[in-house]
Amino acid sequence: MEGHNIGRILVLLLSLLVFITALTINALAGTGKGPFLRGTGNVSALYETEITPAGWTFSIWGIIYTWLVLMYLYFLSWFCRRTATGWMYCSPAVLPYGFFLSWMINMLLNITWLLLWDRELMIPALICLALIAFTSYLLIFFSCVGLRTHGAWLKHNHPVDLCCIYVLVQNGIATYSTWTTIATLLNLSVVLDINSMSPTDAATVSLSILLIEVIVWFAVENFVIEKHVRYILTVYPVIIFALSGNLNKHYDAAAPGRNAVFSAVLLALACVLFVIRVFLVIWRHRTRPLF
Repeated sequence: MEGHNIGRILVLLLSLLVFITALTINALAGTGKGPFLRGTGNVSALYETEITPAGWTFSIWGIIYTWLVLMYLYFLSWFCRRTATGWMYCSPAVLPYGFFLSWMINMLLNITWLLLWDRELMIPALICLALIAFTSYLLIFFSCVGLRTHGAWLKHNHPVDLCCIYVLVQNGIATYSTWTTIATLLNLSVVLDINSMSPTDAATVSLSILLIEVIVWFAVENFVIEKHVRYILTVYPVIIFALSGNLNKHYDAAAPGRNAVFSAVLLALACVLFVIRVFLVIWRHRTRPLF
């Protein structure tokens, strides 16, 4: 085991095992088999809200999990490749232990949420889903920490790996975290609805929170932590996709409701911010290289 790091090997393999378990549980949840009483979609149908998107929107889970599988295949490739100083997975250790520990916690929360949702325990499910979103933010944070330390080395010695981390890790996790954030707001709307708030008001609360999050994130990513998250671009496409599914299901041109109009405005805003974001990234990439 010359040059190997047993601790990192164990953490990587354990996180992979937890991921495979989560994928298996998700597959069972989708069909209502195993420990589940019914399919996840069937439970969702019992708790429709004014912002629940069209069914096709949830196909994004397939994209997300495919992306995350590709991310882990990339991680496994580290065991087969060496750098000038040692094995790729540990020399340098681009992603710190915190990344993989957060990943395992996130996947365990993912499994827990499926079970809570299946039992229609909506408030615990909301808390669990919020924690899923939070731990996914931690994943982005730890990836940024790793690149801050090793990004320059990767650019000069392994530029393809730097691109893989940008595309497979950071943007894959950003896609997942954005969708789970939106799912948290959907779950919040359900909880408010079943606790005596009108469906319209409950949906408006969730959309208002999304609006605040979008504006705050745009400001933070472009003017506060820009150097750390420059190449994360998938946040706005996910929001656009979700809002498009919402409008596809709920927008009636003859008599648009309050939340349908709100969603349309949010969709337009997300599109504009995405265009601005892409322009800023291209301009800064050319004029202010990170490394």
